[in-house]
Amino acid sequence: MPLQEIYLITEILVGIGFIISIVFLAVQMRQNSFLLRNSMAVQARQRTYWLNETLCTNNDFRAFHRRIDTDWENFNEDEKYRASALAVTGLRSVLDELVAYYDGVITENEWLSLEWNLKLFAKRPNFASAYEFVKDGYPKNVQEYWESLDKSRDGPTVADVLS
Repeated sequence: MPLQEIYLITEILVGIGFIISIVFLAVQMRQNSFLLRNSMAVQARQRTYWLNETLCTNNDFRAFHRRIDTDWENFNEDEKYRASALAVTGLRSVLDELVAYYDGVITENEWLSLEWNLKLFAKRPNFASAYEFVKDGYPKNVQEYWESLDKSRDGPTVADVLS
């Protein structure tokens, strides 16, 4: 077999190997996006489950949580600190999801749920102070979106929705 034929066969094999590696890379990227979306969904569900379980089983926490919407103006500094610390966890989670949305990682269907949560969270007074704490860790488009949300407490509150 002449050297030129070996060279051409090798070139064909390299081309086939290159195509196979591109297909493999595409499959891996798709799988990674799927796993990332599922991970974010699991985190959101765990956060919601923890909150609901705590609201159901802890009378003091339930009363405190309701007062965030109904009595914020009368909270002392310690209560405001506690409420803001509670909000940091939820806010970071939804802002991380918003980053993922802007990066094209979450679907339009997932966006509907995220958008609802963002609008609901924006109306809670403890999320305003939590946002001031975490905002510098997020890109400008995320900050601009959060800052454009209606913060007025008109309409249903978390306490109304859960009642």
